Amino acid sequence: MNAATRRVVSDALREHRDRLEAFVRARVPASEVDDVLQVAAMRALEKHASLRDPLRVLAWLFTIHRNAIADAVRKAGHRERLVDRARAEAANDHASELPAMLAEPVCRCSLAQVERLSDPYASMLTLVDLGDLSVAEASRTLGISPNNGAVRLHRARKALRERMLEHCGVSSARECAQCRCIDEGCCA
Repeated sequence: MNAATRRVVSDALREHRDRLEAFVRARVPASEVDDVLQVAAMRALEKHASLRDPLRVLAWLFTIHRNAIADAVRKAGHRERLVDRARAEAANDHASELPAMLAEPVCRCSLAQVERLSDPYASMLTLVDLGDLSVAEASRTLGISPNNGAVRLHRARKALRERMLEHCGVSSARECAQCRCIDEGCCA
């Protein structure tokens, strides 16, 4: 019966793919549809033994897909809370000083340190802090979601502060005039 039930489930997934996809597409963002469909199909195949009546396989599949949608929505809410927390931390972590540091003509070392960051971080800092793009515009340019862009910007600013502190002993625009890189000429 197990092999037969698994066959019924896999056949129903193939046969009703369009209906199941339309069901999911109506309830989650387009970027999440494929992930939800894949999770639901995997769950259905893993739990095929729990199908009691093979004649009701479609209703059973819709229940599994509904649960996968609920999980995806819950996960998206969790991501949103993380982004909000990162934004709040960015507001408290001298975030407003970094654009001034990057624009300060005396502080060439900050520009050199931006170039030494990983490409995703350097790109985000360059677009937002030097290019005056909004986080949403920069995210669109980089092909990422605005939420991911906000988190990336927060992490990039934090990484730049850490690099600046490690390399030249300063981490704010106010301190940049006393930066030892001016004397050493390492970042000029």
